[in-house]
Amino acid sequence: VFALLWTIQDSKCCGDPSMSFRDVFNFAIQTSTTLGYGGSEPDGFFANFLVVIVSFVSLTLNTLYAGILFLKFVTPSAKIKFSEVMTLCNVNGVPCIEIRVGNADGRNMMLVDVNAKLNLTYSIDYDNGCGKMCTIYNTQSLDLLSDWRHELVDVWTLRHVVDESSPLFGVLGVHPLGEHIKWLRVSINATQAVSKTHISASSGYTPEDILVGRKFDDQLKYDAENRILVIDYAKMNETSPHLVWYPSKKGNKPKKLQRNEKLDEEV
Repeated sequence: VFALLWTIQDSKCCGDPSMSFRDVFNFAIQTSTTLGYGGSEPDGFFANFLVVIVSFVSLTLNTLYAGILFLKFVTPSAKIKFSEVMTLCNVNGVPCIEIRVGNADGRNMMLVDVNAKLNLTYSIDYDNGCGKMCTIYNTQSLDLLSDWRHELVDVWTLRHVVDESSPLFGVLGVHPLGEHIKWLRVSINATQAVSKTHISASSGYTPEDILVGRKFDDQLKYDAENRILVIDYAKMNETSPHLVWYPSKKGNKPKKLQRNEKLDEEV
């Protein structure tokens, strides 16, 4: 573009009317890259004004490109993995929703100051006063037994107790699950230990993703060759049957279960 602007002048860019477009283009490249071989120099107000514009534009573009390229390579992208399902099983005698979260990078990309949140989105049907039923959606936070860790280098099982203080108490049935529940979303916010960069990730679940009467299998396995415990992320979604007692309506309080105890609402 700038080569064309110089070419339309009678004196071209350097006071030499015999210069070809190729010569002017080479001058524009040398000016924009600040090479300046010294074979040509701008002549006249218009040519010098274009040199200033070329220098400013090229410097700005080079700075932006370098910044984008730098961010592309230095911005950390932790491999935070979420289980594809949730489970509903008894933990310490009370029913709990469980979700698994893991840092597949381990200590190679250590995450610190890790915060977890679990949100529930549900629908509310109401009459708008004109005989027409309408639906609104509401999002509510669900308390977790543990929602903060100093660091995350392995697997973390998040748990929400489904007791009378939980919005899910008496709403989740066994078959089907609460029809007004639309989805649940778990989110992780952390800081990368080395670069101090903020890291965030989230995963959504529908009621169909809740496996009732199942519990996550242990992901730890022993590496005999290196004599260390390692995490098998291939087992992130593997579950096995587990006792669960869940109230079908409010007022039925869960009680502490004894081993092999059978209940009317056991699944």
